[in-house]
Amino acid sequence: MLPPPGYQDPLETWSDKFARKFKENPWVPIGCLATCGALVMSAIKLRAGKSSEMNYWLRARVGLQGLTLAALVVGSMAIQNARKEEMAQLNAGEGEGELAQKKEKEKLEFEERLKEAQAATEMEEGLSKKVVKGPAVKNEKREERMLAGQTGASEPAANATSAAVKESKTWRWWSKKESDNNSS
Repeated sequence: MLPPPGYQDPLETWSDKFARKFKENPWVPIGCLATCGALVMSAIKLRAGKSSEMNYWLRARVGLQGLTLAALVVGSMAIQNARKEEMAQLNAGEGEGELAQKKEKEKLEFEERLKEAQAATEMEEGLSKKVVKGPAVKNEKREERMLAGQTGASEPAANATSAAVKESKTWRWWSKKESDNNSS
């Protein structure tokens, strides 16, 4: 029995997976090995300086790659057909009564989930309508500045430096050159 498409056994090791894949479609790994063999032979002929034989092996590599790709496609189609036949046999064995019961059960489960989703949506909509926005907090100082035409909180002039910055040590270090230039 083939596993369903997309199923991956969590306990399957890489060697088990390779063995399973090799049994499903043995021509793909054989084609990969033949392609690698042709590539190695072309490298050997290149080192030996035999360019015509190297070209032969490079052309063989291209042909083997094409055959490997064809084996991959044909093997995938064969596996897909085998799965379809297996599913058809399983469905035929169940009978129409069991299949109809299964579909009805799935339909009821879907309708139940749909009702739960609708109830949750209605509850969310009801909660969103109950949200009350609080009163806006008024800032008297900001309103006074706005009325007076000021945009910021007692902003100094563009080129002026505040007294606190001038008193800091970093200001003195950075402005040392400016004060030296001004005193001379």
